[in-house]
Amino acid sequence: MPKVSVCCSVLNQSGWLLDMIASVVAQTYKDWELIINDDGSTDGTWELAQVLASTDTRIKAFQNPKRLGIPGNRAAAFAHATGELICHLDGDDELYPYSVQIMVSEALEHPDAALFQSDNAWMDKGGVVYQYHANKEPEENLSHFGWRHFGMYRRSAYDTTAGYNTKLISACEDGDLFMQIAEKHPFRRVPYVLYKHRWHGGNASGSNKKCDTCTERPICNYIRVWAKHVGMDHITYKPLNKE
Repeated sequence: MPKVSVCCSVLNQSGWLLDMIASVVAQTYKDWELIINDDGSTDGTWELAQVLASTDTRIKAFQNPKRLGIPGNRAAAFAHATGELICHLDGDDELYPYSVQIMVSEALEHPDAALFQSDNAWMDKGGVVYQYHANKEPEENLSHFGWRHFGMYRRSAYDTTAGYNTKLISACEDGDLFMQIAEKHPFRRVPYVLYKHRWHGGNASGSNKKCDTCTERPICNYIRVWAKHVGMDHITYKPLNKE
């Protein structure tokens, strides 16, 4: 059975860290490692991560010598991962106990696919689930896709990409990586709710710019691949002229 690396990049998330880690420890699939990579927290997150790592050898805590930002921190977390299958879990979110087991089963059943994405639930600040979200099935033009939680990909597929795009300032590095993988490999939707996304008003994704106004389009793989499939210029964000 493949080893799974759960990569968690954190910054000042001490209020959620214990619940996040508990949701990983409770997994029915046992061959995992949890990589917690701290980007210079000042609220006790790093100290708490170290204490919790001492309770289970599968929990590994690291801290960057200087702040890297979300894309750089994600890449730093991946650099510590040793699993054949890699997945993301944000420091303020949680998994269901069977989440990793189901995703691994899908990966074993579909060896041709490189990336797997589940449906997800939304929970409030206190952890109460208030909405379920079914993601779309794969579409040829990729027009409705970016990173979808719970996402798991093969290390072998990652090795065919340029990796996490640390040139980005916006927290779009997960979608950027997804498009690099989807450009070369099949991917699948796993039709189960496997991820609990906590909405507390301070989520990093809420500050991301919309593609039509983002100045990072020239260096973004997400918009590059998406635009190619829908017939647009990824830099000008205008339809390509057709003869």
